[in-house]
Amino acid sequence: MSVHSSTCPLHMQEIASMIIDLVEPEDLLEVAFTCRLWFATACSRIWRTLNPQTHDTLQLVRQSLEGRHGLKRVPFYDYRRCVHHFRWYPQDIGTIPLERQFFDIFQFPQLQRLDFSYAPAQDHAVQHIMRSSPKLRHVNLSHCYCLSTEAIRPLLHIPPALQTLILYGCGKIDHNALAAVIRRHSASLECIRLTDINNDILNAIQQCQRLQDLGLEHCSDALDSTRLNSFARHLATQKTRLTRIRMRDIATLDEDPMHNLACAIAESLVHLDMSECNLVDVQDFIHLATVCQSLETLLLAHQFSVTDEVVQLFAQHCPHLKHLDVSGCRLLTDNAFSPWLDGTIDSASSELETLNISGLEPDISPAVVLTILQNLPHINEICLGVAYDFADATQLVKTASDFCLDTGRCVTICRTNWLTRSSADSFTNTP
Repeated sequence: MSVHSSTCPLHMQEIASMIIDLVEPEDLLEVAFTCRLWFATACSRIWRTLNPQTHDTLQLVRQSLEGRHGLKRVPFYDYRRCVHHFRWYPQDIGTIPLERQFFDIFQFPQLQRLDFSYAPAQDHAVQHIMRSSPKLRHVNLSHCYCLSTEAIRPLLHIPPALQTLILYGCGKIDHNALAAVIRRHSASLECIRLTDINNDILNAIQQCQRLQDLGLEHCSDALDSTRLNSFARHLATQKTRLTRIRMRDIATLDEDPMHNLACAIAESLVHLDMSECNLVDVQDFIHLATVCQSLETLLLAHQFSVTDEVVQLFAQHCPHLKHLDVSGCRLLTDNAFSPWLDGTIDSASSELETLNISGLEPDISPAVVLTILQNLPHINEICLGVAYDFADATQLVKTASDFCLDTGRCVTICRTNWLTRSSADSFTNTP
């Protein structure tokens, strides 16, 4: 009996979809060969996220997309229409060169999310994928250092509905073209992360009324302090508040824009990265610590002005702080962590999970590290740094129960079950 004439409920598209949504991933392939209807329904889930992690796997994916007879005959099933998320973060970079036309077959008309982090990537490959994907909502091309303006030009022609644009490390893209892309999608963009922008690009970002996540890194004098200050004042007038902000190595970020920025983002901010912004002084950090009380992640790596008092104030005013990075902040001593150790705050209620103090040896003593491990119930990881005394680190692990030493990650002390989980899911964190 054909699927179309069958009265069996299992041959109804809606019922089949509901059942297949409950199937474990490892069983999907077996279910797919039950019948033609279930094959099509299972394939839509199997191929929804395409995440090859090696060049060999990518080659196999290409062969499946082409079909048994390559491009000479229509494939048995058009898997390309099932793909909603294509992710290419190869683990074997440089082992297999890809010819220029390799990605021509990777056309996904239903694609919504493109994560493409591949240093040798050329304009042709990325441009071809985006040109065939009018439903794109999320574009992440981090660390594609060779890309130029041509790679993002299709974003000027797809419907203006882009929500995420991440271009960390794409320094060859023309500023005018990038500003035009942002303006085209200003009504929908919620996340923007860029490297080395200028005033015109910040003007375009200012038009994004739904912006919640902003990341800027390695910005030179082309982005001036006056424009930053104006942008910070503008944020204070917006109904939508930033929840995540990254200002890393911004050469012109100084006192005035910092004060206005703190006032604009104080209530909503949960993630703050101010690493390597060395014009920000201690009073600016003190002000941030007292007003940004919803912080969960705080990254202040290599800040010359971060003192013991600054860390103490963040600890006291941010009860939900989970991740703290003060690596390379050479003014810090054991006193920085006193609120967690001397009863100023209840250590049992601390939510701190990860702490990075690399580069602070010998200023932070092993005794303080051990007390943090033993007293903070949620601490899962403390990064000590490659220069930390290995004998001291080993002794800490022996003394603190349920912890081990991960020397592959800059001498990091990890809770045992945390290390297992992190190793099993190493691609969950976005740059």
